[in-house]
Amino acid sequence: MSGWQEWLAGRERDLREPYGWLSLVGLHWLDPRPTRFPGVPGEWSAEHGVIRVKASVSEGLRHDGRPLDGVREVKGDAAEFVTYGGIHVETLIRDGRPGIRLRDPEGPALKRYDGPSVFDYAPEWLVEAEFTPRHPAKRHEVDSAQPGIHEVLFEVGEVRFTVNGTQQRLIATAGGDTISLVFHDPTNNDTTAPWRQLDAPLPVDGHVTLDFNQARNFPSAFTDYGICPMPPAGNEITVPVTAGERRVR
Repeated sequence: MSGWQEWLAGRERDLREPYGWLSLVGLHWLDPRPTRFPGVPGEWSAEHGVIRVKASVSEGLRHDGRPLDGVREVKGDAAEFVTYGGIHVETLIRDGRPGIRLRDPEGPALKRYDGPSVFDYAPEWLVEAEFTPRHPAKRHEVDSAQPGIHEVLFEVGEVRFTVNGTQQRLIATAGGDTISLVFHDPTNNDTTAPWRQLDAPLPVDGHVTLDFNQARNFPSAFTDYGICPMPPAGNEITVPVTAGERRVR
């Protein structure tokens, strides 16, 4: 239980970050035609993976802390490309499409956040699983929270476990120093978000402990501007997972 409480406290800290996922307030896709977007200074365009903004000093954009007067370019993702007021504009390329995303510490999702919404701790959802590795990792192209945009997950193995007397099987994907389970279950779109994610420690000797009390929502559960991968085909737990984070909107 104490580990779960620590996880909850860490989760709340992460979600309250001034420029974290709950600060997202806009997402715009770019093409070669210079375009102005509502509430965003400058003319924006992109070509061959290079994202470009053109603005005058009077528009208030800043680049590297200095007023922007003219054109600035960046290739690929930049966590903080330009700013205006307290808003950060980051660049990104997803599924071959360049875009910009806006983060505002005064944004509505962050301002209305009042702490994690979770099920009560459920010890039955701390389960032991068998892990079968996959070498080499298998590439899965999946849909995302943004229509028409695909994401890529890399399958590193599968986990098998039993809950309520029913055997379950999920594809495990790469998560850095963890494995990750992106999954559906029958609670989705009712008491939980459309899908959720669980990180678990790297397996040891073919075994891993899965604590679904730490199943968490993707950013897209809180904001319309998250680009979050959906589960690989068939990654569904067949019984309701009444543990972890609940639906928030």
